[in-house]
Amino acid sequence: MAYKKEIIKQALQLVHAGIPVAEVCEELGIKSHTTVNRWIAKKPAFKTGEAIENLKKQIDTLSKRKPTEAVARKIAMLSHAIERLNRMKKSEEPKQPKRVPTIKHEAYAQELREKALHPDYGLREYQKEFLQSDNQFRLVLKARQIGFSYVAGLEALIAAAGGRDQLFLSASEEQALILMKYVQLHADKLGVEVSGSAKELKVNGMGTIKALAHNFRTVQGFTGDVWMDEFAWYANPEKIWLAFVPSIGAIEGRLTIMSTPFEEESLFYNLVHKTDKYFMFERFNIDIYRAIKDGLKFDLEVMRALFDEDTWATAYECQFVDDESSFFPISLIKSCIDVTHEGYYMPDFASFLRSGFDIGRKKDRSALASLEPQNGKYSLALLDVLTKATFATQKTYLFDHLKLFKNSTMKIDMTGIGMNLAEDVEAKYPDRVQGVYFTATSKELMVLNLKKMFEDGKITIPNDPALIADIHAIKRKAGQKRMLYDADRNAYGHADRFWALALAAKELDFFKPDGQEEDEDMGALVA
Repeated sequence: MAYKKEIIKQALQLVHAGIPVAEVCEELGIKSHTTVNRWIAKKPAFKTGEAIENLKKQIDTLSKRKPTEAVARKIAMLSHAIERLNRMKKSEEPKQPKRVPTIKHEAYAQELREKALHPDYGLREYQKEFLQSDNQFRLVLKARQIGFSYVAGLEALIAAAGGRDQLFLSASEEQALILMKYVQLHADKLGVEVSGSAKELKVNGMGTIKALAHNFRTVQGFTGDVWMDEFAWYANPEKIWLAFVPSIGAIEGRLTIMSTPFEEESLFYNLVHKTDKYFMFERFNIDIYRAIKDGLKFDLEVMRALFDEDTWATAYECQFVDDESSFFPISLIKSCIDVTHEGYYMPDFASFLRSGFDIGRKKDRSALASLEPQNGKYSLALLDVLTKATFATQKTYLFDHLKLFKNSTMKIDMTGIGMNLAEDVEAKYPDRVQGVYFTATSKELMVLNLKKMFEDGKITIPNDPALIADIHAIKRKAGQKRMLYDADRNAYGHADRFWALALAAKELDFFKPDGQEEDEDMGALVA
């Protein structure tokens, strides 16, 4: 059956407006759905505005007819179609580009920037792109170990040389000080005069650069450019944001947020993904593949083999963390972060420390954790990591620790390679040191004990991304005879910091099982 062009055009306009094909066929008297679908397949071109005008004319014509149920129903359908087309027309209209604020560089700062951009300076392409940015708001999602702290230190030095004060806020004091070291390195390289301390530098008598562990109180009242480093790992990113960011526009300061990814549905996650809401940010996304393409020397095959799939995706492919598989949820870990301390601290030498030492040699690190009793809780005062240290060096280190803290007790890993070292330290301090075999049973009890401390709020830890990553890496998996608790290798090691902390907390007995169990692997009685 042949249909008039007006009917075909009307049918297509109604379908384009979202009216179901069946309803269109019924109202226009079209016998077959297939016929309309065949018209749709030809994809005739017409403008939304033109379709709206045509439908309005039809409503006007129908309104002049004798009112019947059929006419009323058809007018209602056409009106609905016009509403849908109006919304479509609005979405099709070109949007005015939103203004992205920029900053201006002083002449001397621009001169330094040009020197740093010269090929002889050695910056990689993604570092150059960042350095050339003039945006007031910048957001960097980055992989680990790609040299972004290096270029951040350079940019801060250049801005301070031009008279703009700089503030580095980092997830930990250690990371903040690393940024300051890069500032000093670039100052030497560019011949810029700097003076001051490890935490505060004056550049050419002009701008000042300060480095602090993040704290929402520290940013209040600051005027200048702010760098929020490892923002995803802040304990209270919302407080920092509310305390400082609203004033950025008033002082015309520059805000740079950079971080490796962490938890999903966090403020940093939203900043990365909600581009319409946070339109003012210029975004930089540098995963390990982009870094290698731009000249980063990185043994991709070897490094990839060292990590499990999830950890590799997070640390090097800029993928956010799935919290469901961890035995220690992110929210639980963050609930025990002590924001009053900027980092680890030196406890009183007479303090009754509870220490744990996890032994490594070449593949894994060794780690010492010390808990100090404070106000009914246990504060993680010390966390030292020894990388590829000889057993002789580790033994000397432990002897010095036990000699310095005379009331300290220690649990030490005596599994495998650690047995001789543990025996030597235990023999010298038999009343204060106890070796612990790492077996499925002992590890389960240590993990459950430490989790109970977190759940009961009996422990506080600094905001140390490496420690948090180790704690979050612990997973519970089904074994042949029992549940197993362990971690895949992550960007910081094999959860060495976690096991040192679990050993330190072992004798505190917050988790009390129903009874003692005979360890099937070692035949040792553990509780």
